[in-house]
Amino acid sequence: MEDVRRKPMVWHEAAAAFREVLSDPGRTVRFAGMPALVMMVLYVILALTHPRPVDPALEDAWEAEVLPFHLIPMAFNAWFFIRMQVWWARWVLQADDGVGFLSPSLGRRELAYLGWMLAAMVSALPVLVFLLPSLRLLDGALVALGMEMPESVAGGLFVLVALPLVLIMMGIFGRLMVGVVPLAVGGAASFRLGWIATRGLSVRLTALSLLTVLPAFVTPLFSRLTDPVEIAASYVVSVGLYGVGWGAYAVMLARFYGLTLGRIRRQAPVAAPS
Repeated sequence: MEDVRRKPMVWHEAAAAFREVLSDPGRTVRFAGMPALVMMVLYVILALTHPRPVDPALEDAWEAEVLPFHLIPMAFNAWFFIRMQVWWARWVLQADDGVGFLSPSLGRRELAYLGWMLAAMVSALPVLVFLLPSLRLLDGALVALGMEMPESVAGGLFVLVALPLVLIMMGIFGRLMVGVVPLAVGGAASFRLGWIATRGLSVRLTALSLLTVLPAFVTPLFSRLTDPVEIAASYVVSVGLYGVGWGAYAVMLARFYGLTLGRIRRQAPVAAPS
């Protein structure tokens, strides 16, 4: 297996991850499993029973009304994500796809993966402390130049400032999660080892993370739909896009582990028995 540090084309790696996910739709559906199905059904029910109002003035009241109902499908959404991460890692590293569609697959391994993932997310959050000072700095510069900041400009500046920080967070999260991949195959997780093994690869890992989750970025385009049937259909499509994106991300991360920390562990000398 070629060293990840010598791979010249990031998009080739991302494309290979997508090909792996799409090459066997049956396997992908089984890995998504019951959580994805339940999440999709709950969202469709919400779309048909609590449709988005056509009048924009009623949207705030509608959002406040439906928000509590979204908590349950959001929980299944997290379960769906963790299940994809675990089983795609097992497939890439051990060629193990022995999970049934209706199998809960929510045991100690998945819960441990969830805990480590949440810890990785929290570890990346401090990057956001730079967001507010950066926005104030830009605002102050515009004021000093005698320029007003319309709402549309303020939104654009927010995206301009936030995007680099989000990319940095993705890189930090990805490097930490490389050390969590072993949990899927019965190994021990370690943020420290994942961080050390991916030293110098932050930009590459960030780019791969961004490319593999691109399908999930399509789903916000459905947010302005108002017809209940169209919204219900959009949820079905969204679950499929999430499955492809999260599966590709899991495949990429597992391969990244295999070429970095996994390779280091395989090459480590085994102590002779005393």
